[in-house]
Amino acid sequence: MTKIENLTNAPKKRIHSIDALRGFALLGIIMVHCMEHFDLISVPVLESPFWQWIDNAVSSAIYFIFQGKAYAIFSLLFGLSFFIQMDSQADKGVDFRFRFLWRLMLLLGLGYLNGMVYMGEFFVVYAVLGIVLIPLYKVPSKYLIILSVLLFMQIPGIMQFVSLLSNNAVNTPSEMNIRMESLFEQSAYVFTNGSVWDVLSFNAFKGQSAKLLWVFIHLRYLQLIGLFIVGLLIGRSGIHKDEAKMVKYGKRVLPYAVGVFAFFYGIVLLLPHMGVSGFALENGETLFKSYGNLGMMVTYICLFTILYHKRDWARKLLEKLAPVGRMSVTNYMVQSFLGVIIFYGFGLNCAVRSFLECALIGIGLGAFQIAYSNWWIKRFYYGPMEWLWRTLTFFKRVPLRRQEAKPLVPACETR
Repeated sequence: MTKIENLTNAPKKRIHSIDALRGFALLGIIMVHCMEHFDLISVPVLESPFWQWIDNAVSSAIYFIFQGKAYAIFSLLFGLSFFIQMDSQADKGVDFRFRFLWRLMLLLGLGYLNGMVYMGEFFVVYAVLGIVLIPLYKVPSKYLIILSVLLFMQIPGIMQFVSLLSNNAVNTPSEMNIRMESLFEQSAYVFTNGSVWDVLSFNAFKGQSAKLLWVFIHLRYLQLIGLFIVGLLIGRSGIHKDEAKMVKYGKRVLPYAVGVFAFFYGIVLLLPHMGVSGFALENGETLFKSYGNLGMMVTYICLFTILYHKRDWARKLLEKLAPVGRMSVTNYMVQSFLGVIIFYGFGLNCAVRSFLECALIGIGLGAFQIAYSNWWIKRFYYGPMEWLWRTLTFFKRVPLRRQEAKPLVPACETR
């Protein structure tokens, strides 16, 4: 049996806590997307002042809880998955770098197809930025730590913010910002009034351009690469393999994470009272929220880890999320497909609904994904898209139904 045949013969043992954490992140992403109406953003106006207050409170709460945190967790786990795949194959004497690059190219293709349906999908971004992990794989950890800190600082954002506060800059959006906003205005019209074909045609180029401009302007590429690197570093440390270590470091890091979150969100609240206004205020809020979101993301991971490993009732509950995370590619694409049908004009047109109703839709979609993911994983090793992705990665059909595979010696793998 060749090395590649050995790799594809049967799935390896999963780390359920990582799958469950990824599933939690996916459910958070659903909630945020529903608040955004899958990029058909509008603010409902209700006749009742009371229900308007409730509606605004629901929207603010969901954005506060999940926005910028769910994707951050998902991104960190992307870096961890990269390390586990590379390390697992290195133990078998396989240089996985070129095959991982091919795997990213496949993800780029899946992401582009998904992006034609839903403009805001992120697989295209992950596929492009994920390439940097390949040369970083052998870089010493001390240099990666320094690099990740510099990336999280988002130095271009700091420079822009300081420049906007000075007399040397005009406190107005740049041409790139204006171009991005123009594309989003066009998308709103197409998604509201267009047919399925209109949506697909718009997203084929203009929608992808709007997304990539947003990632560049808001410096998300810096934070994402930083999170990929942190995931890689966690993999190197081996913390993810040891329950005792996960709990130990979770408890140790938790207070610092809460402190980082509170400090930077405090700055966000103070900016308007410090005389910051206009585009400078928008820029500053985005910058300091991104710092605070990192602290809140780490807080979530610490709490999730402690509950999962120290409370039996929590573990039983959270394990229901593991199949959702195990089928992350499938579930992410299903979210896109169902979301546009529910919210766009050619479908149910639920973008005109209140935020409260949209939140209930998000809860329903999440419950649906939990139910069918648990049903599917009891019968199959992979989700449909995961199976396709793996088959194309190795140019060989891999087992799908559970009775098809011949068991191998278990080894840890998250995807």
